[in-house]
Amino acid sequence: MVKQQLTGAVLLLVGIGIVTGAYLVPFSTYQEVQSHETTEAEIVSSDIETATEQDDGETETEYYPRIEYEYAVDGTSHTDVQVFHPSQVEDEPGELRGKEFDNQNEARNVVSRYQTGSTATVRYDPDDPELSYLEDPSRGILTTAGIMGLFGLIFGGMGLGGLLGVVSLDD
Repeated sequence: MVKQQLTGAVLLLVGIGIVTGAYLVPFSTYQEVQSHETTEAEIVSSDIETATEQDDGETETEYYPRIEYEYAVDGTSHTDVQVFHPSQVEDEPGELRGKEFDNQNEARNVVSRYQTGSTATVRYDPDDPELSYLEDPSRGILTTAGIMGLFGLIFGGMGLGGLLGVVSLDD
């Protein structure tokens, strides 16, 4: 019984930690994204850059969408190449800057949304309009928060059930 209560307490704490993490990390990023303004940008160039790297003795090709765009905020023109919000990009030392794709078709899908000469909605930080990006990460952020919250509730529920003796957590 003591072992079950201890296990229940640990699971409850893990569940609380996951729910807290699901709220603090993704929702703070979501709030930041929602505070950004939008305007129209003109796509100056749109292409895919490739890079090869050795990983565990295998040669891998990575594909990077390269989209340059121009936009104006309060009469000041800006040029940028940031396609994705920083929360969506994992920059690793020695690799090209930007979001990488292991599949050329995935990178091509991004590039096809931003054809040279077309317009697109750009999101920018109103406090620093030079910080901008094209892809809205809101749906992915909320999905991540929802999945983390669900796992937290499952662990927390199992832990609470173990503490109350409703769920058997013993071997």
